[in-house]
Amino acid sequence: MDLKDLKCVVAIAETGSFIRASEKLNMSQPSVSARVRTLEENLGLRLFERETRGVKITQEGQELLQHAKVILRQVSEAEADMVSYRSTPVGLVRVGLPTSLTAMLAVPLLERCMHDMPNVKLRLVESMSGYLTQWLRDGTLDLSVTFGSNPPPDIEVEPLAREDLLLVGRSNEDIEPYLDSDGSIPMARLSEIRLILPGPEHGLRSLIDTQTRQQAVPINVAIEIDAFNEIKRLVTKGLGYTIMSSAAYNDGTQWSLGAATIRRPTVSRVVNLATLSSRSLPRASKEVALRIKETVRQKSQGEDWFASAIISSP
Repeated sequence: MDLKDLKCVVAIAETGSFIRASEKLNMSQPSVSARVRTLEENLGLRLFERETRGVKITQEGQELLQHAKVILRQVSEAEADMVSYRSTPVGLVRVGLPTSLTAMLAVPLLERCMHDMPNVKLRLVESMSGYLTQWLRDGTLDLSVTFGSNPPPDIEVEPLAREDLLLVGRSNEDIEPYLDSDGSIPMARLSEIRLILPGPEHGLRSLIDTQTRQQAVPINVAIEIDAFNEIKRLVTKGLGYTIMSSAAYNDGTQWSLGAATIRRPTVSRVVNLATLSSRSLPRASKEVALRIKETVRQKSQGEDWFASAIISSP
């Protein structure tokens, strides 16, 4: 089996025809057919079912197709990576950003990358941290910013910062009755508050449940909704309070809400740079990863984000 064999498998699967595959590959139809026939004989498997109106890929062929796409993409990236060392980095880099950090990180990251690497195209994808991890796995993303300290075995993370979470209400006046003399809210007082939070599958909710359970603080989750703006809308209407990061609270939108940090103990989470363990990053992705670290470090020193940078060991 070689790269030409894999290219034939991909082309036939995508076109549904040996003739159209040969045209796409600029090869003769007999050559394509011979390659696939020899490959099937060597593997002892049927990869395609020949039908009157074309070909249909078998289950075994589908398995090989997934491997072929990954291998061909890695070869392409390796070639581009070597070429890129002759000049500035070049290529497309797909980066996932959690919804709560997008407003804070997206624009400065884009500006930094455009200034330093004009030949790199950056595609930013916003979603919940759990979805971003899955998209790293299936190759939809090259890099992602995620949360948490216990990543799946196939995901490699580098901690970048630790951010504190806030209790957010309709106004500062609504928050004030729960404040201590230092202006913060003891975690124990969360048991007195009607909360509006995402469902249990959401990473933020899982974190809150875990940390309050560890402190034996029962919480009253009156409304569950996995829609960030709708949570803010409900809080604005006075239907309850929520817990979110300061980056989400200071996202530059029109919402006018009150907030205070949760203390004794602090509710916090780790912000990571995540990659797929089994995949070697091309040069462009490595350079974007460096800019992500720089952007997070710079933002963690500002006043709008209650976060502290985590300095990795050399």
